[in-house]
Amino acid sequence: MATRIFLLATIFAVPGFVSAQDKKVPTPYATAPDKALEPKEELVKDFDEFSQFRVEFNGIKDDRVPAYVYVPKRDVKKNPVPAILLQYGAGGNKKTDYIVAIGKQFAGKGYLVITIDSPNQGERRAKDQKSDILGMASSERVMHYCGDYSRAVDYLCTRADVDKNRIGYVGISWGAITGITFCAYEPRIKAVGSMVGGGNFFGLYSPKSAAKAGDKGSKSSDPVVHVARIAPRPLLFINVKKDQLILKSWAESLHECAGPGAKVVWLDTDHYFSGLDRAAICLDVIRFMDEELVGEKTKK
Repeated sequence: MATRIFLLATIFAVPGFVSAQDKKVPTPYATAPDKALEPKEELVKDFDEFSQFRVEFNGIKDDRVPAYVYVPKRDVKKNPVPAILLQYGAGGNKKTDYIVAIGKQFAGKGYLVITIDSPNQGERRAKDQKSDILGMASSERVMHYCGDYSRAVDYLCTRADVDKNRIGYVGISWGAITGITFCAYEPRIKAVGSMVGGGNFFGLYSPKSAAKAGDKGSKSSDPVVHVARIAPRPLLFINVKKDQLILKSWAESLHECAGPGAKVVWLDTDHYFSGLDRAAICLDVIRFMDEELVGEKTKK
């Protein structure tokens, strides 16, 4: 099947491996787990298998963070469900078509899903503000993203219908790039999916120098400095051979800097998965989460 993901490399945990996460260094972004969220929720639409809500809560800088939350229709009070923080590429927001489609697909498989409007995106973009790619890549902006991701997990952990020991992260493009840094320091995230992401954008790091910078503690916005801290938690990389935005060397550099346990997948398509069945690709990501986050094998 043309859309079947082909696994090129799997790096297994090695005996005696010491996780970078065990080495105490300061978290490079602000967190506020004990600060009031003051959440508000309203129904957007009911579907057969799940409901879609608009939620908002206090962000890391005390502004309001709007989000879409997809809640499976099942007895979640007796059996809390796994949850996914799902984030999109540059220029996207919680309403972007492909991210809504992925959120619905995860929810249909029993996951509670949250997608937030990041700083200057969606409802948080002022009418006179324009998209600023260079500004987005600044350390200050990336750490703002990460701080709000942390608040989104804070919110998930307040919900009685969420299994707090089964929270995962899936990021696409810019959501993958920022998500790696976030997940590296967030132990509540138990499994990570990175789709068409990369790092080492200026070629400044070797795996050794990236690990050294990460061990010392770094506020760099480059995920290669932080990615090793995700291990030994499960990490899935999906990259493409004809990417118009992420150079192959950027993707490979991020893979090389990841710790043991990372799985690497290459697909013969472009950044937008042209010509492939996107739902089938997402299903493979769901299968990864089923096995690594939930501990179940999905029936084909």
